[in-house]
Amino acid sequence: MQTFNLKTDISEDGKGKKIRMIFSGYLTLQNAAEIKAILQPINGEFANLELWARDVSGIDVSFLQILESYRKTHEADGKKVKILMDLPYDLKTLLANAGIAYPIKQ
Repeated sequence: MQTFNLKTDISEDGKGKKIRMIFSGYLTLQNAAEIKAILQPINGEFANLELWARDVSGIDVSFLQILESYRKTHEADGKKVKILMDLPYDLKTLLANAGIAYPIKQ
């Protein structure tokens, strides 16, 4: 099974508590349930949430749907959610051609 990795970093500034979650590896349907289970318990203790996809080997719509659902849920609760994609050229092109416009780290 192709896996993914997760690194988290928690900090606090004048705007509140912040969590940065960096996903790498295979962000695909085979790992979607595990990714969703990791994200669900992240709750109201954080004012700012940052989700990164970096060093990605594979990505598909299931991961993007999880991110979008997570973003909508937490923004509705007044949280700031930032999603960044640092992807290889071929995956950037694939997402751009599919009309998916997440900020892509340069």
